[in-house]
Amino acid sequence: MRNIIFLFILLVLIAAMGGCERYTGGYDTNPLLPSDADASTLFVGAQLGFTQFTEGYPAELASIWTQQITGAERQFQAYDVYTLTSQDIANDWATAYSQALKPLRLVQSKSSGVLSLKGAAEILEGIHMGTMASLWGDVPYSQAVQAPAINAPTYDAQLNVYAAVQNVLSAGIADFASAGNVGIKRDVFTSAGSASKWIMAAHSAKARYYMHVAKKQGYSAAALNAVITEANLGILTAANDMMMTHGTVQSGNQNIWYSFGVNDRSGYITATDAFAIKMLKAMHLDGKTDESGRLAYYFVNTDSSGTQWDLNYNAGGAYSIANSFPIIRASETNLLLAEAYARSNDAVNALTYLNAARAYNNAAFGNTSAAYVATDPQVATAAALLQTILNEEYLSLMHEIEAFNFIRRVNFGITYQDTAGTGVLHGITIQPKGNSTQFPQRFIYSDAELNSNPNMPPQTDLFTPTTANTP
Repeated sequence: MRNIIFLFILLVLIAAMGGCERYTGGYDTNPLLPSDADASTLFVGAQLGFTQFTEGYPAELASIWTQQITGAERQFQAYDVYTLTSQDIANDWATAYSQALKPLRLVQSKSSGVLSLKGAAEILEGIHMGTMASLWGDVPYSQAVQAPAINAPTYDAQLNVYAAVQNVLSAGIADFASAGNVGIKRDVFTSAGSASKWIMAAHSAKARYYMHVAKKQGYSAAALNAVITEANLGILTAANDMMMTHGTVQSGNQNIWYSFGVNDRSGYITATDAFAIKMLKAMHLDGKTDESGRLAYYFVNTDSSGTQWDLNYNAGGAYSIANSFPIIRASETNLLLAEAYARSNDAVNALTYLNAARAYNNAAFGNTSAAYVATDPQVATAAALLQTILNEEYLSLMHEIEAFNFIRRVNFGITYQDTAGTGVLHGITIQPKGNSTQFPQRFIYSDAELNSNPNMPPQTDLFTPTTANTP
């Protein structure tokens, strides 16, 4: 983790001192930005900026809205019932452009002679901007981070951003190939500089974003085949998972969720009333699933009655001080294959990849689930098989931004029905919180954009689906 602590603190200072009004177009020359560093050092900083966004507040907000955690105090209690202002999102919008996209572009411009490093920066840019498009819909991309030439970038249509993301991911793969699949020297992810792991991550990301737009394409054969082709080249085993590594230094390299939940804002988020816990506790009723390990990994019961829950910040828990945070797991890629095959009416392959994800969970969390067979009620019909896959996708993306992207695509269609069709947990279904009859469908735009960028589209209602999720 050499230099990571220094760079992380530097990124925080940049976020605090940078001018908000310019972030979508990039920053002018600023002595705080490490713009004159070598490309390898810049890439470490870019990974940290990417992580600050991907693991931080946007993931927490996404987890509240997928009901995988609960907003319990102050503004987080408001988020729990879908109250969000444009000011709430300002810092993270700025982070996304000034601390992630901008340094990734700098790496690419300074590493033309080191194609593997350029390829890694392109791949990370693709993952990042795919996430941006999924959360906000239309976003600046083609003209972003080009100040002073462009200070008020236009907003690209969401589907155009997804197409550009596919292109930059392909460019990253091609650059690694041109470099002879040589790895990179400095990498703070668990990919550890491996060319093959970066390339697999790119293919998994391509599969992810092809699935994002597949709904808009009516889950056509062409759309699903694109998912299958890329996923088969992606991360399919735990050894190749892409995770962000962490350490034990406060305000340095700690797990961001640990820092928030233990050091900074204890009690702001809990897991009491989280729908994910209801799912995990119910799934043993099918007679083949054991989720005790995954439940204990993510959550801890905090009262004798068994009704109060919190995240697991203890040693060995998901949010212990130095635990890694997922960027792309093998379970996600296997489940993309399972869903694509199920929607293609190929039950055999769908079941194979669903069981691969279950085997992953057994190894990763200490579950002891048995493999499903075709005659099991949970997978015996096309509808049951698809629902079981969707349920597993929801749980396998636990506390990631991608869980929010996924659940909107499937219209929050997460439900569990035990095989006997009886009992108090029969037919549990996720429902909107508070007095709302609707689920959130997107993040809203930052107040700084509202005040400074005349090219910004009208602020969109929180409950209006993005283009990709509009039938």
